[in-house]
Amino acid sequence: MTVVASIRVTSGLERAIRRNAARSGMTVSTIAGLILEHAVSGQCNLAALEEIPEFLNAKLDVRLSTELVANLRAESARLEVSVSVYIRRILNAYYTKRLLFIETDGRYTLVENHDQTKSA
Repeated sequence: MTVVASIRVTSGLERAIRRNAARSGMTVSTIAGLILEHAVSGQCNLAALEEIPEFLNAKLDVRLSTELVANLRAESARLEVSVSVYIRRILNAYYTKRLLFIETDGRYTLVENHDQTKSA
C-alpha cells in the first residue's frame, strides 16, 4: 500500500527533484522514495540535518510505501519534528549535496558528504 505525503519545499528544491526524476526516467515519487529509503536505512546522522531557512513556496506530493512512511514517522517522532519536515530535511540535504550516493561492492549507500560539511 502507499500513502501520499505532501511536503512544502522551496521552488528550487521542487525543480531539482523534478529534473532529477525526468533525467532518471522515474517519477518524482520513485526518486524521492529511493532517497528516503536509503536515508532511513543508512548510516547518516540525520539528526544533524537542519531545516531549510528559505521561503517554502512550493508543494511536492509524493506517494510512498506505508512501510517507508512508518519508518520515517518513527524517526521523525524521535527527533520531535513532523514527518513532512523530516522528509524535507532529507531531500534538501541530498539535493544540496550534504548526502551522497556511493557505490560499495556493487551496492549503493547514502552517506554524509564530509567534504562539503567541512567547507560549509
